[in-house]
Amino acid sequence: MKKKKDALNPAITRFPTPINSKALDKSNGEKIKTIATHFRVIMETLGLDLTNDSLKDTPQRVAKMYVNEIFSGLDPENFPDINFFPEEFHHEHRANTVLVKVSFTSFCEHHFVPMRGFAYVSYIPGKQLIGLSKIPRIVRYFSHRPQLQERMTAQIADSLSILLETDDIAVSIIAKHYCVVTRGIEDSASNTITNVLRGEFDRNDQIRREFFEGINRELKEI
Repeated sequence: MKKKKDALNPAITRFPTPINSKALDKSNGEKIKTIATHFRVIMETLGLDLTNDSLKDTPQRVAKMYVNEIFSGLDPENFPDINFFPEEFHHEHRANTVLVKVSFTSFCEHHFVPMRGFAYVSYIPGKQLIGLSKIPRIVRYFSHRPQLQERMTAQIADSLSILLETDDIAVSIIAKHYCVVTRGIEDSASNTITNVLRGEFDRNDQIRREFFEGINRELKEI
């Protein structure tokens, strides 16, 4: 069973990304043209020679990368289509919880440098199950925008809560921020952990413990 994006209204979240709605009226071509123009100015201001064969097409490459790839999650139209399975479809083999590990790369909105890590997403199956491949797509949708790790964790949880019609959601993100690695304190060993626990993951000690034990087992393999 597939629900359409317009029916889900996936933009609903208590922790929205600060998006200028006027930009959504521009085509991708218009965005690319504007970004390329301004990025050319940045490169020239830094003292780079854009007549050089290696650099002359960089503004256009960067602009396309921003719009079509690493910041594509700013466009609500790119939210993935979601397939569901009725709970009774898998009733005989129903798990108590579902835990999915997803690798991701996002960009810190403070310095526009990468943060990379893993999102651990879990839910307690209720009325319906979501296709396992859709959870990584949701994580990557929210990661493909300038982000705060705390906000991204909450946005993933909000989205799944809406889609699955349940509060029994847990999301934990462990990430390395390259604004910490490459500037300032330059700490290459630093990781940041954020958790959002809702419903039974917040109230039930055993379920919460099982969630973090599952993460710990995975961490030993990293």
